[in-house]
Amino acid sequence: MPIFLIGFMGVGKTTVGKEIGLLQNLPVIDMDHFIEEKEGRPIKEIFREDGEGFFRTIETQALMEVKKKEAVITTGGGIIERKENRDILSESGKVFHLYCSFEELWERLEGDCERPLVLKNSRDQLRNLYDRRLPLYRNASSSEIDTTGKSIEETLNELKRHIES
Repeated sequence: MPIFLIGFMGVGKTTVGKEIGLLQNLPVIDMDHFIEEKEGRPIKEIFREDGEGFFRTIETQALMEVKKKEAVITTGGGIIERKENRDILSESGKVFHLYCSFEELWERLEGDCERPLVLKNSRDQLRNLYDRRLPLYRNASSSEIDTTGKSIEETLNELKRHIES
């Protein structure tokens, strides 16, 4: 059964995913990298050339491909935008929602040129997106882990307890 890590960009899904994969002796699939390999181009290029709608379609296709893998799967922050994806996540494995306060999130994201949604949105627009997505993450997850002010080690220990319970 897969272990999915969901949450807004910048909460630590990729970093925590790599570490929990090592601890659980499981491969780690980063959905963004998986999509980039399949498409042969970076996500920001997909967004720029084909738009978010196209990206969300290929993201759903990628989720269908990885949902049966025995792995830690780190998702992109917008995977919960589609109800279909929330349903797939909920029905396919353990889903952990990583989150932190918006203030800490903004500190982590500010000036990050690799994230299309950071580049094209103001702080207020990102705050609105964060607030809109929060209930969607909660709806799709089986457990929540607050990463606000926590070290990677503290977050890993909490996640490990949830996985083993």
